[in-house]
Order: sequence, then C-alpha cells, then structure tokens
Amino acid sequence: MKKTVLLAAVFAVFAALFAFLFFNGIETKYKTLAEPVKVLVANQRIVQGTVIRADMLAVKAVPKEYVQPKAFANASSLFTKDGAPLYIALNAIESGEQILSTKVSQTNSDTGVSSIIPDGKKALVVSFDNDISGITPGSRIDVLSIIEYADTNKQFNEAAYVIAQDILVLAVGENYLGAARKTGEQDSSKKSAVTLSVSIEEAQSILLADERGSLKFVIRPSGDNEVIPVKAVKISDIVRDISKTQSQPQKTQNVSRKETLDILNKYSNSLNR
Repeated sequence: MKKTVLLAAVFAVFAALFAFLFFNGIETKYKTLAEPVKVLVANQRIVQGTVIRADMLAVKAVPKEYVQPKAFANASSLFTKDGAPLYIALNAIESGEQILSTKVSQTNSDTGVSSIIPDGKKALVVSFDNDISGITPGSRIDVLSIIEYADTNKQFNEAAYVIAQDILVLAVGENYLGAARKTGEQDSSKKSAVTLSVSIEEAQSILLADERGSLKFVIRPSGDNEVIPVKAVKISDIVRDISKTQSQPQKTQNVSRKETLDILNKYSNSLNR
C-alpha cells in the first residue's frame, strides 16, 4: 500500500513538472512571437514602377509573428550613402504594407530591363511615330494607332483606335527605370526605342496595330490609372463630307428680250422727267 502511494506521488510530481515545463514553453514561445520587431512599411500607396523615395517609407513596430518573410527592417539598403534611391516598386504597394524584397528591384544599365519587369508582364520594345521627348522611364501612357480600313461600301477610311491603356514605360533608349539617367549623344534608333510593360494580350494588339498602322501615345498624369472603354474615332466623325452639304449655286432667272427693253425704256423715261 505504501509503495503504491509512493509511486502515485512520484508520478504526480513528474506530471506536474512536465505540465509546468510544457506550459512554460508555450508561454515563452508566445512571448517571443509577441515581441515587437521593427519593419519597413509604406506610409502611402506606391504605384507600380515608382522609384521608391525616403518620404514614402516609415519604420513600424509589429509583433514578430506578423513579420513577413523577406521584409526590410530599415531603409538603409534601399538608398545609396548619399541618399539616392536605388529601387523601384515591381508591384503596387499599399499604405501600411511591409516592404518586401520580392516587391522591389534594383536596376541599372548592366542588369538590363529583365530585372524590372513586373510580375505577370512582358517587356515590349516599340517605336512611336510622334516625338518621344516627353516620355521618361516610369511614365504611364496610352497607346493609340491610326489604321486604314475598308468600310461596307469598300471605301478606304482612317480611324484612331486606343490599343492599350495605363502602360508603364520601363525604359527609353538605354535609360532604365530606377537607374541613373544617361547623358550624351545617342543614335536616332536608340532615342526612338521605348520599352513597355505589357501583358501578352496587349503585346499582340500593339504589334498588330504597329504592322497595319502608325503608333502614337498620350502621357497620363501622375496617379491616373483608370482604364475605360473608348470607341474608335473615324475621320467622318470629325470631318463632314462637304460635297453633300455645300450650297448649290443659285439659278439665274430667265428674262425675255422684250421685258428687258421695257425695263430700260421705263428707266430712261424716269430720267427724262
């Protein structure tokens, strides 16, 4: 009986000890996970393709368990010693979102454009027919094309089509998004080459429009990312067929010779009075 009681007491002690160690371990684990850790977050919405500046970032303390993998702890590695930005946003980063190494990219002319292509996009090099001096890497543009087509009457007409909207410019010539701008003379072919970030479907549309017509662009204002349906505009929508609306010449009234002589006689008699 005494041995049984003694064994029960020993087992009770061991059970209590194991329970203590188990719950103490859980408590320690959760305390560790709840410890605040500093991470780098966006203090505003950062649009895809934007060069990341210091004023867009903030350091925030969050529980360790909520720190995402590959999150930056501070901004020092995102900038040069002089404070110049080194990275661009490969995808849109929402306000309060942690800055992850998978969502940003450092680029320069040595690494080329492949390192700055956003997820799910391709890089397409095109040449526009209008002056590209207003485009810089990071600009957002709409791509248009003027295409000649045959109508139902087999008459050839021209129309302007919006081919793609809200397209990010990755590079202009050898100037890449996020890299230091190159200066100096470049040949005309490099000056006209513009690298766009597009989906594969947008690439198909742009290439077909380039083959059948002329490519143009319009630059979007900063922050304008709206994509809306746009109807094509035909030349007949802006220029009327004047042959149908031009006024006809007035017909002259036929007057007989006798009537003409009577009018002249009346006029002569009035002068002689």
